[in-house]
Amino acid sequence: MVDILVLGATGVTGRQTTRYLSSHPQRSQFTLAIAGRSRRKLDNLISDLSLPKSVQVHVVDVTSFDQVEVLVKDFKIVLNTVGPYVKWGPPVVRACARHGVHYVDLAGEQIFVRDIIEKYDYVATKTGSILVPSCGMDSLPSDIAVHLANKALKQLSKDDAQPLQIDISTSSYDLHGVFSNGTISTIVSALGNTPKHKLAESLRDYYLSPVAGKPSPPPRLKYIMTLPSTREAVVGGYFMMSSANRSIVQRSWGLLEWNYLNTKSTEASKQRYGPMVYEEFMRQKSIYRSVLLTLTLLVGFTLMALPPVNLYPHGLIQNRRQPLKPQLESGSLTVINVTTSIPSSRFPKPVNVETTISANGDPGYYLSPIMMAESGLALLLDRESLPALAKNGGVLTPASALGDVIVKRLQEFAKFDIRCEVVDGIAESRKSI
Repeated sequence: MVDILVLGATGVTGRQTTRYLSSHPQRSQFTLAIAGRSRRKLDNLISDLSLPKSVQVHVVDVTSFDQVEVLVKDFKIVLNTVGPYVKWGPPVVRACARHGVHYVDLAGEQIFVRDIIEKYDYVATKTGSILVPSCGMDSLPSDIAVHLANKALKQLSKDDAQPLQIDISTSSYDLHGVFSNGTISTIVSALGNTPKHKLAESLRDYYLSPVAGKPSPPPRLKYIMTLPSTREAVVGGYFMMSSANRSIVQRSWGLLEWNYLNTKSTEASKQRYGPMVYEEFMRQKSIYRSVLLTLTLLVGFTLMALPPVNLYPHGLIQNRRQPLKPQLESGSLTVINVTTSIPSSRFPKPVNVETTISANGDPGYYLSPIMMAESGLALLLDRESLPALAKNGGVLTPASALGDVIVKRLQEFAKFDIRCEVVDGIAESRKSI
């Protein structure tokens, strides 16, 4: 049995995933295979990356469940880069769930994730299959930032009968890089091909969570967040992937809350986030640019939903070329999360936690494949260190399935800079976690 299969290996993200895995420091500890629709493109990939003969090559049509099932049942981990996932993903997830194969993807599509939860979560818990969508820029940084903030609060109050819980958690995104074809395709697919009632439902709070929590604030023209460590005011506008990211964070919240409600155990009490509210935005240099960004996205989304316009991006997607390596390595990602606790008897004033996740490289085409690859390697090589929820299988999230393991892997192997510090409300008094 081969360890890891990269599905859609000839696409941009599939190629980058294969490139990253083929030169990974732990390469001797796992076997690798690639799959795609075109044998010619697969052969070209092998030549371009100088892949050894030990790398298996498979031709598969992901629209055929029979072909997919025959292929994936012989692997331990499937890294799926074939999107839009709502269109091409279900047969792959179904096959993995049926055969106890672990699954990771880059989906930023709430409707797809909801679909696989409803159809395959139960089966996966019976076969032990760990299904982890959204392990790229959408939505791993958001999910892991809240996980780290919660961990910091729990460590600070570990001796308390009632550990600190989260009140408000806000993330700002600062992105520089090539606009991803996958992102365009996802947006067009959602706005142009999804029934309006289903699209509206996917935007509601706790859409992916097993339980509901406090309502989120409505979108705003501008966002302002104060960094507790420096007192700097960070401003921004609406982030187009905030709904997808929020859904994943809320599922992590809901899985932990559901575990606590059903077990009432001390350990479950220590892990739950608390009655938190989560939101995020795209960082800008001024309030003017923040408002302009929000209005531009509002107009753009409206136009893409109209029949005369929504055909244009499809042509754009088809005609765009793969970014060159210098383009991929010149971008950057910086996510800053500020999480505030609910006051307690020991901490009568809210405690602030500031978490920063940053890395060099194009967020969508370069860093996302790395995050997905390390997520797959975490499931393969660090199984015993995964969070307790991962042991049960099912449709999980980066935080609930991978937790501290993915943080460590991104720091050690991918050179991500991940920092988390507790601030008690006074800038001069800080404690690193």
